[in-house]
Formats: sequence, structure tokens, C-alpha cells
Amino acid sequence: MSIEKLRITLVTILTAALLAACGSVAVRKQPQQIMIASDVYLLLPRASELTESFNATQAIVAEYEDRSYSFEAHIEVRPGSITIVGLNALGGALFSISFDGMELRASGAVEAQVNNAEYVLADVLLAHWDPAWLSDRLDGASIEVSQSSSDRFISRQDELIIGISYESADPWGGKATLTHLERGYVLNIRTVEYTTS
Repeated sequence: MSIEKLRITLVTILTAALLAACGSVAVRKQPQQIMIASDVYLLLPRASELTESFNATQAIVAEYEDRSYSFEAHIEVRPGSITIVGLNALGGALFSISFDGMELRASGAVEAQVNNAEYVLADVLLAHWDPAWLSDRLDGASIEVSQSSSDRFISRQDELIIGISYESADPWGGKATLTHLERGYVLNIRTVEYTTS
């Protein structure tokens, strides 16, 4: 088989796999918590705690090791639910995540491993939800959430594990950078639009 035919075959297989993934949905029923670091868990909100109604559009650059990935995230929060949709630079769907307090549904690039969807949801909550709520919902030995007007730190036994810096006092305003020191990734987040409804 020639190199060109092999390349075409590989592209065809990858395209088929991506299309198949986009057409399927992974469901985790009654997720209670997400492990955000070793021995540190984020207890997920109950549907009754999701009382706000807003939409946000964010441009995100994720950095891991020597690679970076850019995508756009559309976040919709309604009473009782959170939906996050990731789009590529051309507007094509990369993934979709929905959580209603009882089920976590994921499709697309995050569908193959439900943990990926959990991490995306956790990062949104860690970066944007109220720090007092986070303090009550983080479970683990000696976990502390500290907040200033421009920074949020999550520490375990006095060791910083996640740091978030903000351009604005409003977590949804302007730019934010989430650095996960234990897992070794950085999210550069720019909120393009935020509207309440």
C-alpha cells in the first residue's frame, strides 16, 4: 500500500471514529462528586442549588506539556441544569456536556471517557462559582479555599494544588487563568459574552 493510500485510509478511519463518537452519549447517573486532585473531591451541586439563569461564551486555550488546544465554550445555566458545548475554530461541535443534578451526559470528544466531562464541569465550577460555596463543597483532608479580588487558591494541607487568577473582580468578567499544579495543565479563559436571562 502506498503512503498516500495509507494516509487516506487513516483519515477515513479517524473521521468515521469522530462521527461515531459525536453520535453517541455517555451517561453517568447520580454523580455525587468529582476527584479534582489526589484525595480531594468536589461535591456536585444539587439541582435545587442551580437557581441562576445565564449564558456565557468563552474563548479557551488549554496548555498541557508542550501542546496547546484552542476552543470556544458555550455555557448555559438554567434552574436545575448546566450545559457546556465546546466548538472548534470553524464552529464545529467538539463536545457537549449536560448536568441536571442527577445525571451527567457527555457526547463528542469527551464522551469516550466520562471523566473528561467531569473535569470540564469541575473546572467551570472551580473557576466561576462562589468561593463560599466551594469551601462547603470541597471534601478532603485540610482543604482550604482562599480568595482575593484577583486570585483564588485551592490548597491541600498548605500545598497549593489549583490557582486561578482573574483580570476582574467578577469571575465572569474578562480573562482568567486556571493552573492545575498537580495535573500539570493551564486553562487561559477569556469570557467573550455573559448575559443573564
